Amino acid sequence: MFPELEFDEAEETLPAATMGKVFLFDFKEQKYVLKDGKPVEASYEEAIKQWVSMVLITETDKYPVYGPEFGIGIAKFIGRKDIPLATITSEVGRQITETIVLHPEVTGIEELNVKRGEGKAILSFRILTRRGIIDGFESEVRYSG
Repeated sequence: MFPELEFDEAEETLPAATMGKVFLFDFKEQKYVLKDGKPVEASYEEAIKQWVSMVLITETDKYPVYGPEFGIGIAKFIGRKDIPLATITSEVGRQITETIVLHPEVTGIEELNVKRGEGKAILSFRILTRRGIIDGFESEVRYSG
């Protein structure tokens, strides 16, 4: 009745995860991308980037529909000059890593860089996935204005 997953103990690897269909979302236009009136399916890399972007723009515990583990809590750091940037970067990195690894294809992040400005943070890092590394991910996260 339930699917059986094969686990190769010799290799100590997990079975391959599947994402199913993911449709491309344009965050600037705030709508799904359509071609000939039909939603465009996202590539593997686009789907991962889209999911990570959604995590980054969602403040933890703000939307009950996502549950307590989805999103990051960086609004409290925006505009704070009394907390060293290294401390903020470390905490934000921890939150991002703990949240995005909930995706079955994501295994972690590397080379996190945080730049903060007026009511926003610009986050950039490499996304580690089961299929390889996605370089050059960058997202602007606004929490005011």
